[in-house]
Amino acid sequence: MISYILGNLLSLKEMDRVVAIVGYKRALVRKVLPAGVKAAVQKKMLGTADAVKAAIPAMKGYRGDTLIVCGDTPLITKQTLSALMGSHIGGMNDVTIVTTILKEPTGYGRIIRNKSGAVNGIVEEKSATPAQKKIKEINSGIYCYDWPKLEYALGRIKKNKIKGEYYLTDAIEIFRKKGFKIGTYTAGNPSEVMGVDDLKRLKTAQKYFMRRKNV
Repeated sequence: MISYILGNLLSLKEMDRVVAIVGYKRALVRKVLPAGVKAAVQKKMLGTADAVKAAIPAMKGYRGDTLIVCGDTPLITKQTLSALMGSHIGGMNDVTIVTTILKEPTGYGRIIRNKSGAVNGIVEEKSATPAQKKIKEINSGIYCYDWPKLEYALGRIKKNKIKGEYYLTDAIEIFRKKGFKIGTYTAGNPSEVMGVDDLKRLKTAQKYFMRRKNV
């Protein structure tokens, strides 16, 4: 799965460097990393924000925008990633979140908007209220961030009381409080941002991939 994702990232002409965060069974993952991809180690599995923090040494001196893509979303396309960057730059955003609309959003973080439609934050499934769980717009876990501002936020994310992890989604609330500009890019095809975290979803992803390959 990670090979498909890294292949798309390396093919983007805008890409300056690619860093893969490795943790669980990292020796095996390192073996499939293509040339040109740096590996950063997350020593303990303490959440998504902690994973991104592991990349800080490899990002030393970098001042531009950064794509963050989950290792379990193999169906994301180069076209969508490129469109995300275009939306981010065109909107002069400090962060752009890839969202999509799902009929059955169970398991995904929900996008919380205010009455004017602006993003207030992201709430994870386990922390969501019954009303928030009815929201159909979900967070894909894919973002384009202004790196220096993200690095600022990473140092201020607190451990989640329920899971004992550091959630990258909490960076959005920090951005909102600082007045940083938050935008969204909606993926038209929800299958592109489907997370593959069990055998059932793996089989579904394989079907989507073969269908796309045969078109």
